Amino acid sequence: MVLKTYAIETFEIAEWNVLKAIFRLKPEDFEKQITEKLNPIRWVIGHLTLQMDTVFNGFCYGKELLDKEFREYFEMRIEDRKEHEFPVSYAELIDIFLEFSQSSRDYLDCLSVEKFTKLPENNMKKNSETIAELVQRVSLHFLGHTGQIYQIKRELGKGGAFVMGVKKKNRTDSRKKWINWWTKNKSKYE
Repeated sequence: MVLKTYAIETFEIAEWNVLKAIFRLKPEDFEKQITEKLNPIRWVIGHLTLQMDTVFNGFCYGKELLDKEFREYFEMRIEDRKEHEFPVSYAELIDIFLEFSQSSRDYLDCLSVEKFTKLPENNMKKNSETIAELVQRVSLHFLGHTGQIYQIKRELGKGGAFVMGVKKKNRTDSRKKWINWWTKNKSKYE
């Protein structure tokens, strides 16, 4: 398998696992904090979105897109956030996550195979990792936090299996189903 294909598919699988983890959760489920030190699902989604902004928009495109309030909230330690307002609605948060994951995949799809072994061209913040290494870091981060989401879901009695590899066609079909569900239910998260 070519490195480009491997990197993109790994990212797609990781993103699919995050979406699968939050599929059909109710808005109040995003708030559940099972211990004082474990972040709620809403924070996890924002945190992963922040990482995509830093890596793909910042390092690769050369300009981070998230505003200062969003960045500061999702960079804060858990004990420092208690006095701060959540900066966006759940609907906005999930839409931003979807937008950034799509633009990240679009960016990766457009790159030549050779670029995956090189540093990003815009290289904001003087990153020292190749494109493939950045994709690996983001993907592993997604999967680690997916486990956290499932731990919260288990506490809520919602169970589910996590961190699954899945063939491209099944991922594509499942993502379409997810987007259809989101389109029909998004207003409940505003």
